[in-house]
Amino acid sequence: MKIIVPIDGTNQSYELVPFAVELAKRYGDEIIFLNIQQNLQELGLPAVKKSAELVKDEGVAYSAKVRTGIAAMEIVAESSNANIRYIVMAKGKGDEEAIGSVSAHVLKLATCPIVFVPKCAIEVKNRKSQ
Repeated sequence: MKIIVPIDGTNQSYELVPFAVELAKRYGDEIIFLNIQQNLQELGLPAVKKSAELVKDEGVAYSAKVRTGIAAMEIVAESSNANIRYIVMAKGKGDEEAIGSVSAHVLKLATCPIVFVPKCAIEVKNRKSQ
């Protein structure tokens, strides 16, 4: 099975990688790093390359994809095209919103489980690794 990790190039999206690695190791799953661009696929290549660098020594299978389109729709489309166990996402970019618009749309439309990693969990994990 596979785990989708949408990567938008922000630090918050890269901080999801260790959580996805833990799940992938637990279940023997492959991670798919997915970047969505509205127009040009080339713009997403640096984001997925950085994600791949974060897991290359972790002993988990991974692949990287860049798709063009609307982020939530492309994440859901990717999750329906493969044998997906989870989608691992942040709740959104803002601190004030309970859940961001992309996350809300994925939650509404996806047919597989979604793991939302709260910012506080990322901060705790970062402190433990220092």
